[in-house]
Amino acid sequence: MEEQRSLSLLLVLMTFSTLTLNIGHMKCNGHSANLPTYPIDKEKIETKWTPWTNRLFQCGYLNQNFTPEERSEGTALMEVIEWPKPPNPAVRFQKSSDPSHAYFVILNSGKTFYVGDQLQVMVRMYDFEGNRKQYGGDYLQARIHTPELKAGSAGTVIDHQNGTYHINFTLFWPGKVQVSVSLVHPSEGIKVLKRLREEQPDRVHFQSTFKLMNISETTVCNLCLPQNKILCNFTDLRTGEPWFCYKPANLPCSSRINHGMGGYKKHLITENESHLFQSKINIKVPILPKGLGYIKVKATAQRGKDLGNCLPGKPLLPPTGFYFQDLWSSTSCNIRHFKTPASILNCLRGKRVHMFGDSTMRQWFQFMIEFVPGLKNVTTMVTEKYGPYSIVDVKNDITMHYYIHAIPIRIPSISIVNLPFIASKLDDIQGGKNTVIAFTIWCHFNTFPVEHYIRRLQNIRRSILRLLGRSPDTVIVIKTANVQALSQGISLYNSDWFSYQLDLVMRRMFEGINVAFVDAWEMTIAHYLPHDVHPKEIIIKNEVDMFLSYVCPL
Repeated sequence: MEEQRSLSLLLVLMTFSTLTLNIGHMKCNGHSANLPTYPIDKEKIETKWTPWTNRLFQCGYLNQNFTPEERSEGTALMEVIEWPKPPNPAVRFQKSSDPSHAYFVILNSGKTFYVGDQLQVMVRMYDFEGNRKQYGGDYLQARIHTPELKAGSAGTVIDHQNGTYHINFTLFWPGKVQVSVSLVHPSEGIKVLKRLREEQPDRVHFQSTFKLMNISETTVCNLCLPQNKILCNFTDLRTGEPWFCYKPANLPCSSRINHGMGGYKKHLITENESHLFQSKINIKVPILPKGLGYIKVKATAQRGKDLGNCLPGKPLLPPTGFYFQDLWSSTSCNIRHFKTPASILNCLRGKRVHMFGDSTMRQWFQFMIEFVPGLKNVTTMVTEKYGPYSIVDVKNDITMHYYIHAIPIRIPSISIVNLPFIASKLDDIQGGKNTVIAFTIWCHFNTFPVEHYIRRLQNIRRSILRLLGRSPDTVIVIKTANVQALSQGISLYNSDWFSYQLDLVMRRMFEGINVAFVDAWEMTIAHYLPHDVHPKEIIIKNEVDMFLSYVCPL
C-alpha cells in the first residue's frame, strides 16, 4: 500500500513538473492569465484516491480538479456499465455463442395484440456444438418493423445471465409486425473488447507536427504516453484535460502546429481470439425465430394522449420513438417535420446556433445547408471536410457555427487552433432565448478507457450548468451515439459495444438537467437501412427534425 501511495505522489509530481516546463507553450495559446497553481497535498492524494481516479492520475489528471461528488459519480458510473463475463478465464471458440444455433420465440403469440400493447420475445443462446449456454453477457440488438409501411422501433434487451434473454417492444402501428434480433458480439468476444479497452488504449496513435522557421518534425502524441522520452505537456488549462506529445529533438514544445491521427496498432488479438470476430459468423448476425417471427396487430379506437411540445428536461425513456412512413415520432413530444427549406429558414431566423462534435454532428450542419440553398451561399469553411464552418446570414439574422470537438479526434490533420474543447467554448457563450447549442461526443473515445470519457462529460456538464445558470432559456440539445456496420477490424477499435457503453454513461450523466436529446441510437437501430457510422440522409433528416422541434416547438 505504501508503495502504491508513493507511486501516486510521484506521478502527480512528475505531471506538475512537466506542466511547469511547458508554461511557455501555454502562454502561446493565450491562456497565461488563467494559469492555475497546483499545490501538492500528500494527505489529500492519499485519502481521496479512488478506483475510478487511479487511471486518470496515471495519465496526468490532477487530483484537486475532482470534487468529492465527481469522484463518487465516476465510481458509480463504472459500476453501471460493468458487463457480465464468462465464468471461465478461457473458453474455446466452439463453446462461444453461435447465432445459427440460437433462436427467439414470441411469447403469447396466440393472443390478440393491439396498438399500444407490449410484446415480449425470449432468446435462447447456444454454442457452436449445439449446447445451451449457461451464462449471459452476449450483446444483442433488436427491432420490430413493417417494411411496406417503412415502420420500425427498437427493443429493450434484458439479460438474465443464464443464456436466456427477454426483449421488450411497444407496438405502435397496426398490421403485420416482424421481429428481428441480431447477435452483435458473443460474451466471449466482449471479454476481449473489454481487455483491449483497458490494456491497449494506444491502439490508435496520434501525431503532431512541430515547425519553426525551416525546421519541421513530427512526433507521436496520445493521452497516456510511456515516459521513456521527454514529453511535451499540452494539458488544457481551462478544463484540465491532459494531452502529451514526445518532444521533438530540435524544436521547442511551443512550435506545435497541428494534430492528426498516426495510425492503428495491429496484431491486437491472438489467432484463437480472432475466431470470435468473424463477419457473417458472430458479428451482427441475425438470430432466427423458432416458429412465427411476426404477429398481427390490430388498430384501436382509443385516441393517443397529447404529448405536448418538445421541450428540454424530459427524461430519455425507451422506447423513445418509432418510424412510420419513414417519419420518426417521439414518445415524449410532438415532433415537427420541416418539409420545406422555408420552414427550416423560418425556424432558424434570429437564432445563434453553435454545433460541436464529430462527423455525425457535421452531418446535421451539412444537411441543413444543402436542404436550404440560401444557407450554403453564406457558409464559410476553414477546411471543407473538417471545418470549422460558419454561416452568417445577415438578411435572416442567422449565425451558425460548427467545430469539431477537441482531442482525441481521428482525422488526418487539423490546426490546433481549430480544436476547441466543448466545455471551453460553452463558457465563452453568453446564451439566451435565441441561442441554441447542439453537440455530440462519443465515437472517438471508443479506443480509450471509459474513465477518460466520464471526465470529459463532467467538464462539459459543468459548463452547461454555468451556461444555464446565467441564461436558463438557452436551448441545449445532445445527440446520442449511433450504431454502425461492423467487421473484425472495425470491432476492435469502434465496436457498437464500445459506443453503447459510452452512450449509457452520457444518458446517466445528463439526467435531471434542462437539456434535450435526439436519440440517434434508437433511430439508427429502428430503421431499415443498413447500419452506418454516417447514417443516410433520410435518418439525418429525422434527426434534424427532432433537433429543430426543440428549437422551434409547435
